Amino acid sequence: MKVLVLAGGNSSERAVSLNTGAAIGAGLNRLGHEVLAIDPATGRTLLDSSGTFLTADSAGNSNLPVAPVSTEVAVALNTGGLKEVDIVFIALHGGAGENGTLQNLLELCGKKYTGSNMRASAVAMDKALTKRLMATANIRTPDWLLFHLDDAGATPEMVDEITARFTCPFIVKPNESGSTVGLTKVERYGQIPAAFVEAAKESRHVLVEEYIHGRELTVAVLDGEPLPVVEIRPKSGLYDYEAKYTKGKSEYIVPAPVSDSVVVEIQEAARKLYEVIGAAGLARVDFLMDDSGLTYCLELNSLPGMTNLSLAPMAAKAAGIDFDQLLERIIQSGLRRRD
Repeated sequence: MKVLVLAGGNSSERAVSLNTGAAIGAGLNRLGHEVLAIDPATGRTLLDSSGTFLTADSAGNSNLPVAPVSTEVAVALNTGGLKEVDIVFIALHGGAGENGTLQNLLELCGKKYTGSNMRASAVAMDKALTKRLMATANIRTPDWLLFHLDDAGATPEMVDEITARFTCPFIVKPNESGSTVGLTKVERYGQIPAAFVEAAKESRHVLVEEYIHGRELTVAVLDGEPLPVVEIRPKSGLYDYEAKYTKGKSEYIVPAPVSDSVVVEIQEAARKLYEVIGAAGLARVDFLMDDSGLTYCLELNSLPGMTNLSLAPMAAKAAGIDFDQLLERIIQSGLRRRD
């Protein structure tokens, strides 16, 4: 089968996407597929002359075109051998690759692709909308407020509303972003303006969220079926970008050492949210469990990472599905889907 991997892109998660794409490309080669790969930010190949996937460094992270990702992909899909690909494997994180823009383009081009469709991708990227859907499904989530920023940043009125609603610490993060990029744990109210500035680098919509002290848990869902629960123990105490993507900064335990009742509860919540959002293929739902044992759902990631530090492949392995088998399951799911 001819598989086109899309990785890189122009979001702040570009480097992670390139690492995900390299791992996927290697696995697809082992499965015997013909692998093509392009960077949606440039429309250029991500394979060198020997067919080896370019690393984050060699693919470049600066001076990217300002043209929309969809424009570059549309041009690439109508050139050369890319017209004949059987399926597009989306290995992008953040931005147009994850918010439904690219999925819409692929549907218009008549291309089969992996993962969730345009609508589900857009919903999952919008954390506030996802939280509203959690409420309809009776899934507990931390208390939150959404703010829409103009050039003034955090206004005095916003600060007053936050201080009236939340006690420190609490979380400030972009409403549409991933990998905890732009996230700040606010320890004192005076940090609010700076936290808003950091979040606004990723989105003009900023989410303020109750901080839940407790354990980090996550459930990957494959074709509607929850996989074993993974516990993440960041050595810094906060599962931020560095803790996620730096080897040795976090410990991962699978299956998570929690009670059977907690496993059932969060697996069912993950399955329910996957269904309510309309996700497809592989997704990952993140949770926190506080010191009293209450669990809180944070979000659904419609394009979870697939690097050697990624959580979804760990969960799949614990379920007896190795990395290459997981890739094949994701491909077959994409080929079956009728949007």
